[in-house]
Amino acid sequence: MTQTDAPSLWERFGGDPVFAPLLADFYARVAASPIRPLFPEDFAETLQKQFAFQSEFWGGPARYSPWRGHPRLRARHLPFTIGMPEATAWLACMEAAVAASAMSEAMRPMFLERMRAIAMAMINQPVGDPPRDT
Repeated sequence: MTQTDAPSLWERFGGDPVFAPLLADFYARVAASPIRPLFPEDFAETLQKQFAFQSEFWGGPARYSPWRGHPRLRARHLPFTIGMPEATAWLACMEAAVAASAMSEAMRPMFLERMRAIAMAMINQPVGDPPRDT
């Protein structure tokens, strides 16, 4: 097997069959969490965006950039008040969804480490400052 024949991380994480239910579970958890107000009333498009992003981010099918362009994650999240409590709540939802998912135990730490880094990068509120009006 050559390097180009090696499975992508998307495939190693389980691909569509793992991510579709994992992300549906994640957003069900978000809907019942303190960060619910940060999201639109209907999660359908948000779920589609997340699925497309995760697919492309991990080397699976390019679903996000042809649809939405460059992810620009930080810029797209700047309109929302995201402090440590929001990032922590988001991570808790993701960790619980991953724990309940069919993703292999061996792959979970790598996935969650990157999700933690992304969540921390989205923080736009200095510690101790009051949240700004949105």
